[in-house]
Amino acid sequence: MKRFLSYLTKYSLIIICATAVLGVLLAVYPDVMLAYAAFFIGGALIICGIVGIINYFTGGSSKFTLALGIISVAAGVIVCVAYRQIISIIIFLLGAFLLVGGIVNLVNSAYIAFSRNRSWLLTVILSIASIVLGIVSLTNPFGAQTKIIRFVGISLIAFAVLDTISYIQLKQAFKEADRRIDEEREAETAQEVDFEEVDSDQRFD
Repeated sequence: MKRFLSYLTKYSLIIICATAVLGVLLAVYPDVMLAYAAFFIGGALIICGIVGIINYFTGGSSKFTLALGIISVAAGVIVCVAYRQIISIIIFLLGAFLLVGGIVNLVNSAYIAFSRNRSWLLTVILSIASIVLGIVSLTNPFGAQTKIIRFVGISLIAFAVLDTISYIQLKQAFKEADRRIDEEREAETAQEVDFEEVDSDQRFD
């Protein structure tokens, strides 16, 4: 169990480092990272499509696989060439969702305020932020790309920081548990030694 927890903490440390590096890259170079991500996804689609087409012509698959291969290649080319337009459409739809959701939550916060619940202020702040981000995404989806990607990067950095704190606390908890186990073992050993001494004295008498 201890060995498994040791592996788990090492794996968590790798995840923390990878998340922090990705967050910094997204926050500092959002446009470059967006292009790399689009080329990676588009390239993967093209490769999968080519493999499907080759399998068809070598007699290893059906016409359905050929159709999927052609569609996959076409989709990969579109993603590589027009990834900004595709992202803009996604951000536009996301903006509409954020705007509607923010308005609904803002109305709900009024009912929360009337019920004298302390969480109404946080709900209002989050609702206003959602509405503002939704309006920005709807009115300027091209300009919102960089902001959203940078926001994702900052969120990943914050996640890495929080995960690092949890990792340190977990390490300290493991050390404390090991210390207590060692103390209990020492106490048990001392009791056994005392018992043997008392038993030998009784035999001598």
